[in-house]
Amino acid sequence: MLCHEQLKVLPMGLSDIKSITAIESLAHSHPWSEKLFLSNFGQRYFNHVLFYDEKVIGYFVASSVAGEVTLMNIAISPDVQGQGAGQYLLQFLVDHARKNEQQEIWLEVRCSNHSAIALYQKAGFVEVDVRKAYYPSENGREDALIMCCYL
Repeated sequence: MLCHEQLKVLPMGLSDIKSITAIESLAHSHPWSEKLFLSNFGQRYFNHVLFYDEKVIGYFVASSVAGEVTLMNIAISPDVQGQGAGQYLLQFLVDHARKNEQQEIWLEVRCSNHSAIALYQKAGFVEVDVRKAYYPSENGREDALIMCCYL
């Protein structure tokens, strides 16, 4: 388990993109490009990076419009997954949204990603619907589970 005292969440900067894309390529079967990450900066975004012992180990990309947050991407480096970093980062997102008077957080997750679904449920997210054939997969398309955390 990671020592939570050594975890630190900071706003994402352009200087973090190289570390983030490295994690992205290891953590996701269909990773975002550097260009896609760069297109998700601006006033409505509040992207953050998770550091452990001064090393980037995770991040999230989220946007906020009219009291509604959308978690667009989140990942933890595979070498530290299962050690509480994802829960820590997700809780930061929930706390940040509450502090900024948001009403809900929405996300989509692959139906096959049982560990992520369990993590989201533990953080207070509930299943809302299924988006058919949303994600690309090795065998065509995969359904996405739509989840919401009502704040």
